[in-house]
Amino acid sequence: MSPCRILHVINNLHLGGAETMLVRLLSRLDRDRWSPWVVSLVGGGPTSDQLESLGVPVTMVGMRRGLPGPTTLFRLTRAVRQARPELIQTWLYHSDLLGGLASRLARTGAPVVWNLRRGGPVRGVDKRTTIWTARLCAGLSRRIPERIVANSKFGREEHVELGYDADRMDVISNGFDVDRFQPSEMARRAIRDELGLSPDALLVGMAARWDPFKDYATMLGAASRLIMEQPRLHVVLCGPGLELSNPELASMIESIPGDGRWRDRLHLLGRRSDMPRWQASLDVAVLSSFSEGFPNAMGEAMACGVPCVATRSGGAVEILGDTGRLVDVGDVEGLAAAVGDLLSASPESRQESGRAGRERIVREFSLERMVERFEMIWNDVLAHSVSPRRQHGRMTRTVLDRAA
Repeated sequence: MSPCRILHVINNLHLGGAETMLVRLLSRLDRDRWSPWVVSLVGGGPTSDQLESLGVPVTMVGMRRGLPGPTTLFRLTRAVRQARPELIQTWLYHSDLLGGLASRLARTGAPVVWNLRRGGPVRGVDKRTTIWTARLCAGLSRRIPERIVANSKFGREEHVELGYDADRMDVISNGFDVDRFQPSEMARRAIRDELGLSPDALLVGMAARWDPFKDYATMLGAASRLIMEQPRLHVVLCGPGLELSNPELASMIESIPGDGRWRDRLHLLGRRSDMPRWQASLDVAVLSSFSEGFPNAMGEAMACGVPCVATRSGGAVEILGDTGRLVDVGDVEGLAAAVGDLLSASPESRQESGRAGRERIVREFSLERMVERFEMIWNDVLAHSVSPRRQHGRMTRTVLDRAA
């Protein structure tokens, strides 16, 4: 039988968590069984080059940011017809909504699987269009998708509260390449050399884009305290928007009270293309978010054997388990204290904590496990499809160990 044509619809192809997981998923698919095609609503980005290197066709719809209009839906419908998919997998709210509608308008008969990559929308933090789209999706969740995948139990629960159909919901946690992300003494030395630091310098870091959800104010507040208490400590922040050319970030740093000398040991590295090396260089990894679906950066740090401290922000609790430290959202003092405890511990103690985190990732959150669970859901959806050509593999629903 020829490979099943599966169309992935995603908002954009920047370097975000959803985009990263899309690339990882497609990189491990069995091409004898699956033939992927990607449609980006907004346009290209760094991820499009990665997809093309995998031999995956990419189509750009050219949607303007904000509330999508009829032109976007028309172009997406045309792209769906061109791809002639047997299954449509969408990623994120706008793509869930538009991909589902386009599948109906294109009349391909292809079943749709939605993909939620976060906790529920937050008033005052999310844009109005995001909140509106999520609520509309909740109302359509009993009509359009055959299944809905959330990447954390937290995300599932929040969306069920919003009105999503609980009976269609599955949880597939993010997966991590534990061969690519692993402990490395060479990486520790290389990053310290790059920053002009001594080999015994302590590095605490956070990897996340500049976004209100990441609560960098709490991270910076904790960093200023820690740096003044720990003479060997340097704090490194990386991700899109983490540069002094970002006026909001620069203003936030200036507003932190106290002795401004701490800023000399704060390093803003912006976007990095060497995340395995960067993560492995840290002594402690931090996540200060208000809310998280399933934090990729924390999983990568754990895979590198780095002890972690995170806020109790949904998916972060699930991934850390009992291998890291958790503090309340917005608790500057608590975050500084938890990181300080790890820095004050012996290197052997930190290594033991990091080793436990890596073992948890290998055991529970491998990339192979994520790919396997996506394929199981796709096979199950196709097996129950009315079209004989989509009987692509049968698998009973009970095997999926659906989230309660």
